[in-house]
Amino acid sequence: MSKESGDLGISVSYSELEAIDQDDIILLIDVDSAINISKECVTDKSANPVDVLSLWFSKLLRAYINKSVCCVRAAKEMCKWFKIEMDSGVEIHKAHIKLLKDALAFITISRSHLLTAGERLIHILAYLLFSLIEFFLGGSDSSEHHLVVDLQIAVLSLVKEITTGSEKVHPLLTPLMQKIMYVGDIERKNIKDVMILVKTSETLTYISLHYMSYVNFKDEQIPEWLKETISYLCEMIHGYLEDLFNKGKLTVTMDSLEDYLKIVQSYYLMLLQIFNNNMTQINDDVATCIMDLIMCEETKLSNYSDNHVHQLISTYVSPYEMDLFKLVYSFDECQKYLTISMQYTPEFDYFDVCIDFITAVSADNSAFLPNTCQTMQKIFEYLFKDATNFIHAERYERVLNAYACFLYLVPDKDIHRYFCAGLFLKDIISSQVCADILMLCFHLKEVNKCWTDKAIQQAAVFWNKCNNSYAMFSTNISQLHVQRFLKYFHRLGKQGLPAMSTQNFRHLSAVAKANAQLGSKLLERLDHISVAVPTKVEIYYEMAALLELLVQQNQTDCSQWFQRTSDMVKKLLSIGKSSIFTSAYFKLLAFGNKSTQLLILRGLDPTTDCTNWHRQKFVAACKFSDDGQLKAFSARHVIGCDELLYKALQQKLGTLDKASIEGLVNVAKSSYTRQSEHNCRGSGLKRKRSIMRPKEILREIYEGTLQLGQCSEDFDASDWDLHKKVMSNLSKIVPGSNFV
Repeated sequence: MSKESGDLGISVSYSELEAIDQDDIILLIDVDSAINISKECVTDKSANPVDVLSLWFSKLLRAYINKSVCCVRAAKEMCKWFKIEMDSGVEIHKAHIKLLKDALAFITISRSHLLTAGERLIHILAYLLFSLIEFFLGGSDSSEHHLVVDLQIAVLSLVKEITTGSEKVHPLLTPLMQKIMYVGDIERKNIKDVMILVKTSETLTYISLHYMSYVNFKDEQIPEWLKETISYLCEMIHGYLEDLFNKGKLTVTMDSLEDYLKIVQSYYLMLLQIFNNNMTQINDDVATCIMDLIMCEETKLSNYSDNHVHQLISTYVSPYEMDLFKLVYSFDECQKYLTISMQYTPEFDYFDVCIDFITAVSADNSAFLPNTCQTMQKIFEYLFKDATNFIHAERYERVLNAYACFLYLVPDKDIHRYFCAGLFLKDIISSQVCADILMLCFHLKEVNKCWTDKAIQQAAVFWNKCNNSYAMFSTNISQLHVQRFLKYFHRLGKQGLPAMSTQNFRHLSAVAKANAQLGSKLLERLDHISVAVPTKVEIYYEMAALLELLVQQNQTDCSQWFQRTSDMVKKLLSIGKSSIFTSAYFKLLAFGNKSTQLLILRGLDPTTDCTNWHRQKFVAACKFSDDGQLKAFSARHVIGCDELLYKALQQKLGTLDKASIEGLVNVAKSSYTRQSEHNCRGSGLKRKRSIMRPKEILREIYEGTLQLGQCSEDFDASDWDLHKKVMSNLSKIVPGSNFV
């Protein structure tokens, strides 16, 4: 078989091509003629593709490339020839091993000439050589494994070096990187190849970082080669972590576990390099692979019970996963993927990733974006879609710490308003959580000395205004949270008690501690207005309010008042619409001494239709009392349908069957959602007062002046102007006086 050499006109056969000395090849035949001869031999099967490839690596490529002849076409044809060999399904034999050795020798000897020949040729040859590596990895013979590794290292080094001077992404880059990744996927199955895998991944990362500087992420879509690299690195981490356990047992020894996880750490560091390299946008595909990694249970400490494994994961995995999350959480695509996953895959538990998200946002010093605010709200709603996390002490504490630190570190008004508004939700658990988060945030500010006197004063005024928006004897659960904050800021501001007036009963109820002097004043006022059954609604409510306040002043002896007013109270209790007074009365009576309780019980008319909880509770306490007389006189009273509840209250928790309690726990949201919610509408929620008599107006003015005396130092010019008008009006009431 022969082929004309073209310009030289010399007839050369394949056998002669094999026999020609390397130094004479360039003189006797041009590269295209050599390619055509080889191609024809492979086509008509007169020569084995493996032998042809060996000839080119061992002699022909060296000859042409030494003379700076373009060998791109030759490299392309060599790729085709090797594909024919791979598709034939033959097993690895001596010719393949010879080809492997020839290829390694060529890359080593001709390195400098290849670098001069350019990026295009190197990319094609690198693709060919990684195909050769793939072929050997798929075979059963591992005796030449060291040669495969040496060839792979040599090719990676060559590709890395040619990339250094490149200023343009070559079209062949993407298929080459895909081939390298495919080989890496095969190698990962063999734990012995971890170092070559790291070397491979480091080269891919280096190439990506180099070319990222030539990509305008604002105007261009994320390139395929970068997307593929990120996906590959994520899959490698995930694969290693998945392989760490098999059927609950470690697949590596404890002695080698740390080195194993250091490999995982190196992959995280590669990802961090990429996302730290001016990565300003991603697409849905990148978001998916990144979030799948961040959300997988293998990266979560809660997945590991062994202390040693837990410690190593917390050292080599968790910190780097969090660093990665901090870099990607702000991308819309990542947040959408997280929220959609929470919504449509309820079978998975996203608690850990939610806490990590909150932590990542808290640690970020950049601007808090609207989309992140919405995601934070959706995460809160997910965490408390039912009561599961609320009744789990450890999880609940983590939620409180995460959100409270977030509110403390991120001064965003919208998210603060969200949690303030949450206090008034129908969902009483979410309402409680919002209150606990806000209170913990307030304490963090206090500990770190962030509160100013003005801010404390403004907060106290705000929460007092919220407190006053409730009806006088509101049983709305959200008011308890409001009073909690009012009490906190009252203490924080070291404020004195407000004046004792009907306008301040709510305020006093929230902030007043047990105080003998205050108790005496309250009792004195109660004595003054409770000489007879009240005929005016405002007196009725004032009596009830004073009783409620005296309940808090539980050290004040009210026994004489109970004795003096027993007849009046008996008449008042007979009125059907006196439940507010009844509740306050029996609350206070519960703190009375036994003789006082006996006096009231003896005069208490039995009733079968009483539904007042505090009255029934008092009767039940008498029934269970160790005092014989209380027991005897309570026998004629019927508690009603709540008797079982009273008996349960008498039991100690330790006597109850824990298993039976757990079986009764209902975590569904419908089980703790109240029917009504509170809307702060100012005075609209207050009971309208009837027209006041002159004596009552005078008393209100007196009580108001006591309160003003405590805060006159805060008056501004308009306040003093109003003060003059008040004094002027008082002068007109008392002729001849001069108050101004």
